[in-house]
Amino acid sequence: METKAVKPSVWNFQVVGGKDAWREVVYSARLSGVPEALGEEEVFRMMVRNDYGSALEHVVVKFDVKMSKGIAPEFLEHRMASHSGFSTRYIRADEGMGKEKRVYEVIVPWHLLGRGEDDPSVRGFWRAVEEALREYEAMLESGLPREAARYVLPFCLAVGVYHVTLNLRSLLNLLGLRLCVRSSPEFRCLASQLYFLLLEHLPSLRGLVGCRGFMLRVCPEEGVTGVRSGKPHPFYPPCPFRDEGSEIFIPTKGEARKAPFDPSRALRVQEELFRKWASWGERPGS
Repeated sequence: METKAVKPSVWNFQVVGGKDAWREVVYSARLSGVPEALGEEEVFRMMVRNDYGSALEHVVVKFDVKMSKGIAPEFLEHRMASHSGFSTRYIRADEGMGKEKRVYEVIVPWHLLGRGEDDPSVRGFWRAVEEALREYEAMLESGLPREAARYVLPFCLAVGVYHVTLNLRSLLNLLGLRLCVRSSPEFRCLASQLYFLLLEHLPSLRGLVGCRGFMLRVCPEEGVTGVRSGKPHPFYPPCPFRDEGSEIFIPTKGEARKAPFDPSRALRVQEELFRKWASWGERPGS
């Protein structure tokens, strides 16, 4: 039984239609009434900057990705994507994926990287992984089918391998969520790789893509201690945009709203407006 530590990774990244695929966004925007006076690249950037998402869905992206068994459900929460994946029901966990020999690929938790082999947590991690894999092999040797034996496979096993197809709108949504400091380290690693691959293929997006705070210029992660406020969390990197004295400060929604705000009154006002709109009989401007 051989094990090998591997990095979460993205490969075979492509934008369907190549370097001019972004012009699909411009075409659909023109069709919707965007004037010819605006240059093509400015139209594309405006669609992204203002989150006019339907136009962005005309750009399709494909890639392959490898992650741990445990993080795969998080990835699949991004439902606006098509994917085909490695199946431990039909393939042994140490086979497939272009391997020349049998080996169990393991993604070591980010928090253990850089620690020596004698670190108690590192030793405990590998001991638990190897025990689970020995039990997996014993179950297979006893005649149990792969689909039963896979129930003991450890969280860290790099069998979350998928070929993914999604549109640009969905990819930007994924990046906005997963490039945040609060995302899990493994997903931040994958999202960062996707970020640079996307900019390599569509360089006009540089300066428009990042965490949601960067893209919206207002951070939705309000009241999150240890990241946005309070004592730094020991396992999360502090948000680089949280320092109010910095020239790259991005306020949370509450910080951006300096004037007093009465949520109860605001609720009444907006519902009164919604009732007018729902009645259909109100004149324009009402």
